[in-house]
Amino acid sequence: MQKGRGTPTQPFDRLTVDWRCYRITYLSSLRFMASSTDPLSFSNAEIGEGTVIEPNVQVGYRYHSDCGMAVIGGKSIIRMGTIIYGDVTLGRCFQSGHYAVIRARVTAGDHFALGNHSVLEGLMEIGHGVRIMSRVYIPTRTRIGNHVFIGPGCIFLNDKLPGRLSEMKTPIGPTVEDEVMIGGGCTILPDIRIGKQSFVAAGTVVSKDIPPHSLAIGNPVRIKALSPEIDRPNLRAMMEAELDLWHPGGPSPGEVSWE
Repeated sequence: MQKGRGTPTQPFDRLTVDWRCYRITYLSSLRFMASSTDPLSFSNAEIGEGTVIEPNVQVGYRYHSDCGMAVIGGKSIIRMGTIIYGDVTLGRCFQSGHYAVIRARVTAGDHFALGNHSVLEGLMEIGHGVRIMSRVYIPTRTRIGNHVFIGPGCIFLNDKLPGRLSEMKTPIGPTVEDEVMIGGGCTILPDIRIGKQSFVAAGTVVSKDIPPHSLAIGNPVRIKALSPEIDRPNLRAMMEAELDLWHPGGPSPGEVSWE
């Protein structure tokens, strides 16, 4: 293996690299030592086997001299432009879109997906089977439960009066309980709790707590009972899909149709 292309610090069975697309298959857990300018620079990361990594990716970004490693579970895909800081732990089958950012002290379970240009500002807990679509912003001290869907363009906030109080309080983000569905373009205000299996309609401004099994809609938000048709957990086939639509291991693009 060429100098600067990654030198393992422990034995490994085999490493397969397709340099045309920088697809990498790890057949054992590896730690890589490489130059910080190299597209395969993961000197501060542990990456599980079967993971696909595209060019121009940073995993385990050293934001501080004392930061820990990034740990990514196997069978993941990390797409071009993604930056994952040190002190991040993500489970198996993680999927990133292009230019996603995950700052430090984020933990997430298996089957976590983060869409294009979405930002997690760090210090965050995320459960299993969570899907966050493109251009979503989530601040520090936010908690997200299991099997939660967050639609594109959603904004979460963690400070009600930023920069206006002489004694700044600790920012607190929202808490989203299990099985919640949040439509696109929603704004979730600080320190809000969205109850289990609730449904937040697209464009809603969530300015107060939402009880479990509720429909939240509008600005100002109105709360209604969920109809029996949608008062159910989110579909596991969607929330725990191991391959997304454009995964290189998925069907041929010619097989993708409108049906």
